[in-house]
Amino acid sequence: MLLKFGAVLSNREISKIFNVCVRRGIRYSGSLQDGIKHVVLITVLDKTPEESVQNPYNDRMEGECLLYTGEGRFGNQEMRRGNFVLKLQMERHYPIFVFEKKTPGRYMFLGQYNVISMQKETQKDVKGHRRSVFLYKLERASVSVSLPKEIAEKRLLF
Repeated sequence: MLLKFGAVLSNREISKIFNVCVRRGIRYSGSLQDGIKHVVLITVLDKTPEESVQNPYNDRMEGECLLYTGEGRFGNQEMRRGNFVLKLQMERHYPIFVFEKKTPGRYMFLGQYNVISMQKETQKDVKGHRRSVFLYKLERASVSVSLPKEIAEKRLLF
């Protein structure tokens, strides 16, 4: 199965196809102990002012690159869990599949990306307080990906 740029999947489909949880912006298959297989990132690029309150992350496109804010809605972000997984991707090069949330429960595939740099930035948290966040710069590696047969077959189950 070929997953192409612009394909729209449900949250459930993403979870089943990529074997990741249904919540969180940084979702990964595998573990830090046993090895990360791949990462799924969920971003929201066009937010209403109301959405910005609950989703304080200032993700944005810069040319062909995605600037992705790390996880943690309150206070300064810490280098753990998903933030550490994204930092580690620069060394280990496991695939990152990026989806943009378009409407509740519907996500558009943006392609496969690689983290090319990380920096700190000041952004507001969910309470409106200024805090330090990790900002990852991701470069698109491909606009489509071939999913292994066993993954493609999972999509036929629902």
